[in-house]
Amino acid sequence: MATSSITHNFFITDPAAVERFVQALEEAEEEKRNRVPREPVGRELTAPEELAAFATRLKSQLKAAGKL
Repeated sequence: MATSSITHNFFITDPAAVERFVQALEEAEEEKRNRVPREPVGRELTAPEELAAFATRLKSQLKAAGKL
């Protein structure tokens, strides 16, 4: 699992690398604070008829594009 590696200890001995690491953490935190949530692009399909129609449309588009 990719996230399991974040629980391991690591050591940074180069002072310049420490500064870059701390700066990256601070920038990530700042970006997180300023992030504006986006509205969902579509809607959830729940009716079986809608799902079947969507799957049929998707399959025909994939065939037309030569990907199926």
